Amino acid sequence: MGFLRKRYFEEQYPILTGWLKDHPFLLTCFKILYYGLPIIMIIIYVGFVVHTFRSKGKKTLKRTVLVPAVAFVLVSLFRKLYNKKRPYEKYDYDPLINKGKAGRSMPSRHTFSAGLITVTVGYYYPLLAPFLWMITGLIALTRLVAGVHY
Repeated sequence: MGFLRKRYFEEQYPILTGWLKDHPFLLTCFKILYYGLPIIMIIIYVGFVVHTFRSKGKKTLKRTVLVPAVAFVLVSLFRKLYNKKRPYEKYDYDPLINKGKAGRSMPSRHTFSAGLITVTVGYYYPLLAPFLWMITGLIALTRLVAGVHY
């Protein structure tokens, strides 16, 4: 499996990123998705928490705020302990987005948080879940294409 990752990051990834770099409009669109989608999820989550608190009261705060917060802290601790190198540290390539960080690449907290928000919001509003899963998938994909996560 490591051979396939090495081959992807050192042979195929530069072709993909080179193509994006050769098309500035598409690169700009990609960066808007990379940075913008997590912001959209934050806005949705904050709106959801405020709306749910107003409509259902304090009893929902445990499920809507405390449980996701504990999960976020646990995944952050796991990343710190596991401390997997980022792909650009391990393989010879230039990432599309240079984070300038070392280690702590697995799992992606942006993707994890988006999934957590999707599950939390989807519990109360199941019709929103497919839309939120689509955003979560796009966040995961942008992290891979950016070259900062596996």
